[in-house]
Amino acid sequence: MATELTPAPIPALAPAPAAKGTKRALGAAVAAVLAAAAFLVVLHVDRYWGPIDPVSAMLSDYAWTPGWWMWAAAMLLTSAGSVVVAAVLRGRGLLRGTLTVVATTAWCAGLAAVALFTKDPQGNAVTWVGKVHLGATGISCVSLPLAGWLLGRAHRNSPQWRGYARWSRILGLAAVPFFLPFLIPFAANVAFGQHLPTVATGLVERLMAVLELVELLVLAGWAWRASE
Repeated sequence: MATELTPAPIPALAPAPAAKGTKRALGAAVAAVLAAAAFLVVLHVDRYWGPIDPVSAMLSDYAWTPGWWMWAAAMLLTSAGSVVVAAVLRGRGLLRGTLTVVATTAWCAGLAAVALFTKDPQGNAVTWVGKVHLGATGISCVSLPLAGWLLGRAHRNSPQWRGYARWSRILGLAAVPFFLPFLIPFAANVAFGQHLPTVATGLVERLMAVLELVELLVLAGWAWRASE
């Protein structure tokens, strides 16, 4: 017989419903990034849409080819997908720390600025639009590896997220050597007034872009797992 001292039965907690909306948003984000990658592949293999040398010409030079719209779409789609991934990681409490948030925001904004502010054509006068593009390119190249490394470092000891954190750190560090062909000639010019030749900068930039794409997909997978 139940009495006033008999503890009331504790109802079993129903399992939390799957975050279907969040996963749909992440699915759309990954689709956007993959569509961006497909546009870039077309620009590299089709000589009509992208008639430039992928070894020496920079990625931003696609803005002056018949496939300029694919280049702009690739940057904007990647930016939009990155915003969704960052928002989910932030909402799940994984993306934290001022520097990490700033770096992630800079990546998303930098990609959009790269698309909206076109590079100055080779040999033409330098314009403020070209300067904005150059600054946005530098910021976007550095910011995602930095954000990925910081995010991985913050969760490196978490049993739940150790695998994602390890790959996020590895990919962030792997991008560092690809900055050197750009930083060393720039530093030599500033410090000594000497112009050092750059070798295969287009190829180096493309390899760095592949690493950053993989980093972004790792973060998307991390966000997906955190949404379960």
